[in-house]
Amino acid sequence: MALSHKPRQKPDFRLEEIDGELLLYHPANTTIMYCNPSASVIWQLCDGERTVEEIAIVLAAAFEQNLETITTDVESTLDLFCKHKAIEMLDEQGQVVRLPGSG
Repeated sequence: MALSHKPRQKPDFRLEEIDGELLLYHPANTTIMYCNPSASVIWQLCDGERTVEEIAIVLAAAFEQNLETITTDVESTLDLFCKHKAIEMLDEQGQVVRLPGSG
């Protein structure tokens, strides 16, 4: 994925706290993903407006971490969201980008 791609949540996925854990799920799907606090923030920032790079910058500031490390973590989390079809990536023109392994 490119740092200029803009992740966008797919409809019907929900992030909820259940028994103190954050879970991302689709009501009609049997897949449930546990989200740590940073993954939860990443999910919330997937609005189709912010780029991968901008999301990493927000997290680096919020968690006071090195931008390079955070960028790697953001990309890994977004890859996981893509594999579970929870997000889609948009290019600079707002067109959906087909990523390897995203189905």
